[in-house]
Amino acid sequence: MGDFRGRDGVRLVWIALGVLITALIALALFRYVGTLLFAIFVYYATRPLYRWLDQYIEYPNVTATATILFAVLPMVAVVAYAGFVALQELNQFLAASDLHAYRSFFQPYLRLARQGNVGRLIESLRSSSGGSVATVVRQGLPSTLQQVTAAAGFVFSVLARFFLMLTMLFYLLRDDHKLRRWFDDSIDDRQGIVEYATAVDDDLETVFVSNLAVILVAATVAAVTYYGLNVLASSGPVVGTPVLLSLLIGIGTLIPAVGMKIVYVPYGLILFGLAVATPTPFWHPIAFLVLTFVVVDTIPDFFARSFLSARSGVHMGLVLLGYFLGTLAFGWYGLFLGPIVVVLAVHFAHDVFPDLASDLLDG
Repeated sequence: MGDFRGRDGVRLVWIALGVLITALIALALFRYVGTLLFAIFVYYATRPLYRWLDQYIEYPNVTATATILFAVLPMVAVVAYAGFVALQELNQFLAASDLHAYRSFFQPYLRLARQGNVGRLIESLRSSSGGSVATVVRQGLPSTLQQVTAAAGFVFSVLARFFLMLTMLFYLLRDDHKLRRWFDDSIDDRQGIVEYATAVDDDLETVFVSNLAVILVAATVAAVTYYGLNVLASSGPVVGTPVLLSLLIGIGTLIPAVGMKIVYVPYGLILFGLAVATPTPFWHPIAFLVLTFVVVDTIPDFFARSFLSARSGVHMGLVLLGYFLGTLAFGWYGLFLGPIVVVLAVHFAHDVFPDLASDLLDG
């Protein structure tokens, strides 16, 4: 009992309390690990912009808010608008072709995009003049409320995760220097740990900024290519929404292995479908796919990644492997966890393991 009351006993109590607090925090964040990792990715990708703005803006809150507005919200708006436009384009394509049977399959989603469940409820109440309001409510309200509740639950879940991501990102941008100072003071500025943490921090910024740069390069090249293709097409534009498609292609570069092909290959198949069902020339989809693969997909990706990877201490092949294996092992959030693990492992193997192995062999 006397030993427990001594210095070692007090230290064990503090360690146990620290482990308990860490476990509770980990348990709270486990369900939102994807949101946390996405916030870390956006933090490193936008940190150079924040530090540049911080030179001209004296208020950290304003600087962090401006960084988020410039870098994050446009991407979210593009994805949301793309989903709405995609539903409208799909509806028009199915209506203009001989694919009415498939249109009925997508009709619930198309109707939801046009007017929503609440609109259907109001319309049903107005059009049912032959029956009493109580009858209409009794017949239509339960099913409609169930659909509205399910949709509201999904929307609330998405908005909650989005708000959590923005909150984490805001405070990481604003207070990262305080976190770094606390870490250095806690370890008493031990040189080996500080050097390891600094190298990991610098390379994570390089890797994730590279991703953001590839998005911008791919989107810009795609926009110029599609506008040029539309100018050369005398029979009408090949790409109906070149800016939107270019932005989606840029965002698609984040997806490992497949990359932007997840965007432009389905669009090319839609152009082939239009060529079959309408008088659209067949050279439209062929030219679109060939130019996109050569000019938009291959050339910018190769040169941009090669140039940016030269600034990093981690081989680009290992980073790409981290993207691929991380996604296979952990799901969608492995897209952000994989590169982090690779950077941690590379610097551990390069900076820490040799000294540990030497100490073990000498001992």
